[in-house]
Amino acid sequence: MEAALVLPMVMLFTVMMIFLAFYSYDRCVMEHSAYEAALRGANSHFRTAQEAEEAARTAAGALVGGKLFAVQGLTYDVRVDATNVTVAYHCTVNMPFATWLAEYVGGIDMTLEVSKSAGRLCPARTIRDFRGFNGLITE
Repeated sequence: MEAALVLPMVMLFTVMMIFLAFYSYDRCVMEHSAYEAALRGANSHFRTAQEAEEAARTAAGALVGGKLFAVQGLTYDVRVDATNVTVAYHCTVNMPFATWLAEYVGGIDMTLEVSKSAGRLCPARTIRDFRGFNGLITE
């Protein structure tokens, strides 16, 4: 009798912990990929914002491809302006029992949004900064 009551609770807890681990992994991969894609778009050898956006968009799609477990409907946005490159991922977390739980607990939001940005580099300023650092090191 006791096992009939305890075992389903233990199984439910185990499944939820596994999906929590999947969620944590997916969030970590998305944050890293967003920042890396923004850095790839912020390289100093891109002369126009369109070139930077194309490089960041290509990287944003390739970096998360086939790596995510517990999300569905993944989309990404890339914004480039004069000073920053921003990459944002949007998706829905696919948790078991979430729709059932939402009937009893209000305000459950199963969307995940990650946004990272990186400053665009100016080659002349970067070279001057490194020369300044180099001068500090040799003194």
